[in-house]
Amino acid sequence: MSREIRSLEDVLRLLDGMVAPGVRGGGSDGFHADRDVPFGADKPDENLVAWIEGGLIEPGRALDVGCGAGRNARYLAAQGFDVDAVDISPTAIEWAVGEPGVRFHCGSIFEVSLRGAYDLVYDSGCFHHLPPHRRLSYVDMLRRSLAPGGYFGLVSFGDGGAALSDSEVYEQGSTGGGLAYSAADLREIFGELDVVEQRDMAEQPEDSELFGKSGLRTALFRARGRRAREDRATVLRGLLTIYDQRHDLVDALWEATDPQAAVQEVLGVSELQARAILDLQLRRLTSWQRDLLREDLARLEE
Repeated sequence: MSREIRSLEDVLRLLDGMVAPGVRGGGSDGFHADRDVPFGADKPDENLVAWIEGGLIEPGRALDVGCGAGRNARYLAAQGFDVDAVDISPTAIEWAVGEPGVRFHCGSIFEVSLRGAYDLVYDSGCFHHLPPHRRLSYVDMLRRSLAPGGYFGLVSFGDGGAALSDSEVYEQGSTGGGLAYSAADLREIFGELDVVEQRDMAEQPEDSELFGKSGLRTALFRARGRRAREDRATVLRGLLTIYDQRHDLVDALWEATDPQAAVQEVLGVSELQARAILDLQLRRLTSWQRDLLREDLARLEE
């Protein structure tokens, strides 16, 4: 008897096989293969144009996830971005290759080797075709790809998507052509990032130079900057220190008129660390909470 599960990725691939490929993802080329003209080839998303031309996002290194025939990648390159663009469809990549300023990659966003530290990761219509278990892979991809302070822009189905629960996706073996995501859903899924903007996509007339359709949701998130990460790591180190010295600290606090000064003196920590220690009432910190803090700190220091 063969044993197929040897790693977490093996589990994810097994689950992949339980859900039919989406219209634009999961290995299907059908979205592009039945078209003679690339979909919206010359029209970048209206929200992307608004963010960039409004000065919110400055040119830098960009990754276009599920790039299709390259309509948004082409726009980003024209605005001065250095662009990597990825799509699983060979047909789409054949249309797209040759655009100046863009490096096109054919393959799964979870498997293609990329350079990381992007100032902008942009996804127009890929995320909502992923099965639920691949949301975990997607968030991990963002952790690896975004530079500190970098932006993540998303266009996904809102009211225009399939209103299926996660369990229903596996029961039906399909994402129903693309899952619906509410603003609350996106805030929860991408909770490690700060929300800059969420809104419905603005419908565009046929003669517009921009792409915009109702039923789609746009969202812009930002990775926390390096300073915020360093401050968080500083606090976590202080919390882990107190776990080993909590008895001495509690005794000192009972006798102190200035608890914060007592924390700093006993532990030799900064004012920032001392405030966090007092706020969290660390006499109640358990061993499993300590382990969570260590895991969080390890991610921040990667």
